[in-house]
Amino acid sequence: MISKLLLGLAALLLSQISSAAELTQVGQKASAKAQQQVRDTELQQLEKAKAAANDTHAREQVLLQQQTGSPWQAAEQAKAQQQFNERKQREAKYLQEAQAAAAKEQKMDKPKMKIIKRKTED
Repeated sequence: MISKLLLGLAALLLSQISSAAELTQVGQKASAKAQQQVRDTELQQLEKAKAAANDTHAREQVLLQQQTGSPWQAAEQAKAQQQFNERKQREAKYLQEAQAAAAKEQKMDKPKMKIIKRKTED
């Protein structure tokens, strides 16, 4: 009877050990599957990011081509630049004249005031 009991316990231990080994294998399979899923997700995100960067670059190129537009715009820019340069030259001229005037000694005449005498009552 004891031997039957020992055989039963041994069988039970062997089944638990084998189920533990199966659990370990299942855990390893799940871990490998999760790692593969992470890699796939990262690759998808990388591809999406590359596609978005390419789209952004294409939009930037279209905008740049639109900005470097017509000869009319170039003429207007040249005209505006010329006006800016003329205004800058006038300001420099006025500043130079003001500095010259400030450096020059000014001689001020004495103010001529008429002295008014008060009438005194006697």
